[in-house]
Amino acid sequence: MSWSRKKSLERIQQFKESVPEGNIDVRNFSKELLIERRKVVSANKATDGRDEDLIFNVRPSEAVLVDGVHVYVQLMDYHDMLIDKVFGYETEASHARLLGMLHLHYIACDRIAEEFEAQRVDYHGPRMHAVIVSPAGPDGVKERARKALAFAHMLQRTLKAAAAQIGDGSLATRVRIGIDSGRAVAVNSGRASEPEPLFLGSPANYAAKLADGNEEGIFISNNVRRDLGMPLITNDIYSQRAANISGSVTDAALIQAGTDALPIGEAALDRAVKKVLTSPELGSYDAVTSFTFHHREPPLSTLKFSELSPSYSVRMPLASIFADIDGFTRYVDEAIANARVAEMVSNLHVLRMEANATLRDDFGGRKVRFIGDCIHGVIAEGTSVETDKGKTVRSAVRAAGGFRSSFELCQEMLPNIANLGLAIGIELGATPMTRLGIRGDRSVRCSSSRAVSMSEGLQANCNGNETSLGPAGLAAAPADIKRLFDDMGKAQGLDYDAVEQQVAAPSIISSGSVTRVGQPHAK
Repeated sequence: MSWSRKKSLERIQQFKESVPEGNIDVRNFSKELLIERRKVVSANKATDGRDEDLIFNVRPSEAVLVDGVHVYVQLMDYHDMLIDKVFGYETEASHARLLGMLHLHYIACDRIAEEFEAQRVDYHGPRMHAVIVSPAGPDGVKERARKALAFAHMLQRTLKAAAAQIGDGSLATRVRIGIDSGRAVAVNSGRASEPEPLFLGSPANYAAKLADGNEEGIFISNNVRRDLGMPLITNDIYSQRAANISGSVTDAALIQAGTDALPIGEAALDRAVKKVLTSPELGSYDAVTSFTFHHREPPLSTLKFSELSPSYSVRMPLASIFADIDGFTRYVDEAIANARVAEMVSNLHVLRMEANATLRDDFGGRKVRFIGDCIHGVIAEGTSVETDKGKTVRSAVRAAGGFRSSFELCQEMLPNIANLGLAIGIELGATPMTRLGIRGDRSVRCSSSRAVSMSEGLQANCNGNETSLGPAGLAAAPADIKRLFDDMGKAQGLDYDAVEQQVAAPSIISSGSVTRVGQPHAK
């Protein structure tokens, strides 16, 4: 499998025509739209029992401007659970326990979200993103903020209480929650059983940053404090947006915010915990024995997450790859400010579709999900019983080169994205893949391992022109691939041509006193 400029150009043109800017319907999430959606949700629930969110299912041809409060929930002990405490490395048992913790917490977060009419956007590993969108309109600012605080407080308490009642209580985790408010753009480029909902803009990004830290609790931005009429921490909301309302000051802060009237008392907590523990997805649940793993023969492009479940999950060595568009949040904010939302949404759809096509069609990889403007994918080479690690790393690096070359062609063909960049991280390791949480369309595609966390972290530490290969990937990489990266595992401007030129170049091999020209590795 390989990438080609001609093939990519043809795809990008087709994608442009499938989501033209002029056909994007940009709407505001108004009181009228909220009433309309509530009727649809209620009717669907009465007809076939289907749960549906207030905003989605947004069509690819739509974009909804939403004033809301964004809530990010971080499960803080996630990375500790990756490692088997007996052996000191990842095992089937440690992965099963990790997935068990995620399964419980995903279910709990969704059940609590229902109580607050919260829109769950997505889960990615230890992070949940939700948004409070009602009451709609400018006069609903304070009430939305109050609901968000109550939602966060209820989540904290329910997660702790529910986890304590499952098995030996080892699925419990500390929780840190970040909250920010403001205007964002809701879009969705997913299909069928793999929806890809997304809120674009600063509030989601800042809430995620507030949720990232070593101290558990609820952390709110100055935007939220302003919405609630609370004192600001600083006049510069960019230098310090967080205010800790956890621990000993939680009750006082909640009362000051007016959230004491919302359902966060003991009776409400008991109902919430019961709702979680009686979810049919839990059943007679055991975190380890409920997960059954198997190796899947590559290519992974044909893997169907809809066929996976805790009792039928994949676990195998593979390469995890993250490719994130650098500068995209700023681009979104400028698009909102300058009434270029339709253009931005159209561009995003093309960028997403081309990234997915490059991964799937050119290199046999599988998209796990889009996380905002970032794609997370997995690649493996090998047989029905074994992964060839060297070939897997080579395919992942070639795919990274394809990502960058495709992205540069998109910059040539799409308007106003010339200043964006692409940061890419790759790592190799045993990784489970499954589907967790509430059953049906609301279930969560999950791929969680140290390799996944490492590749995401490597990407986050790259600028928009860098590709980074992790230590396990470097150790398994063939010599021609290793030469592409410096001692820190980074490469500058690594596009497809640069990778292929290195792979095709003959290498000088010394054996004792004899020096010979080695042949290039087969593609």
